[in-house]
Amino acid sequence: MTLPVIGLPEISKVATPELVSTAVRDALIAHAEGRTAVPSPMVLDFPEHSGDCHIKAGYVEGSPYFTVKIASTFASVNNGLMLVVDATTGSPAAVLADEGKLTAWRTAAAGALITDALTPADVDEVAVLGTGEQALLQVLWLQQLRPLRRVKVWGRRPEAVDKLCAAFAQEGLDARPDALDGAACVIATTSARSPLPAEAFRDAVHITGIGTDMPGKGELPPELFAGALIATDDHEQCLDHGDFGNAVRAGVVPDDADIAIGAVLRDGLDRTHRSIADLTGIGAADAAVAAAVVTSVR
Repeated sequence: MTLPVIGLPEISKVATPELVSTAVRDALIAHAEGRTAVPSPMVLDFPEHSGDCHIKAGYVEGSPYFTVKIASTFASVNNGLMLVVDATTGSPAAVLADEGKLTAWRTAAAGALITDALTPADVDEVAVLGTGEQALLQVLWLQQLRPLRRVKVWGRRPEAVDKLCAAFAQEGLDARPDALDGAACVIATTSARSPLPAEAFRDAVHITGIGTDMPGKGELPPELFAGALIATDDHEQCLDHGDFGNAVRAGVVPDDADIAIGAVLRDGLDRTHRSIADLTGIGAADAAVAAAVVTSVR
């Protein structure tokens, strides 16, 4: 048997924002309802090369496929692939040589969905912390769900901040390098191993954190979690190596203080309560996106 290898150009033709967002939303809801299989992720750290690699697997009940994914980031460059396997026979069905893009898109979709769901409807300004690919994607995917008037940007390197502001300007957004002035909605996208500047969060009604995805990382100041409504994509993962877990270990909140992001997407929630969404990335979302892509290609 020759295993089909589907490259990024073919994947990009079918992996529309609508397809990815629908697959991710359905997977997060299924996960909240206990209709997924998601083993603990494996993480390899390569500090000498400024890199890390995540190996995740997942399955959503009723899907014809399950997926095992390798996603790496070295010196801010993403790469990876997904092995899609027939869930009825165990036979490999295809390799998605996506160069890490499906991971980036499913992360953007998950973040945008929960940011929109928990941010008051009248908020049209967002602060983004970080200057990498996710800083751009989180805002652009959120813009597909609600109108945005202004983006505030913060990063450790001024030249990277200017570059990101220029990228937002090309998308018609008013982007300014003043995220530390505060905003009602804040999205943290860094790989920080110590908390980001507290002043960036002082006016936040909602915060989405996506950068803390492995042990040793921590971008949100733990004290932010006190009194907040906390939503996690996976309770155990976020407790083990998410910002939620960092807040629990700091004694700020108990270990049962969170609710499932999928439940929020399914049922809705009061947007006026200050909230934090902690996303560590779940294999079920990867599996749902991969299954949708393979089905569309075939």
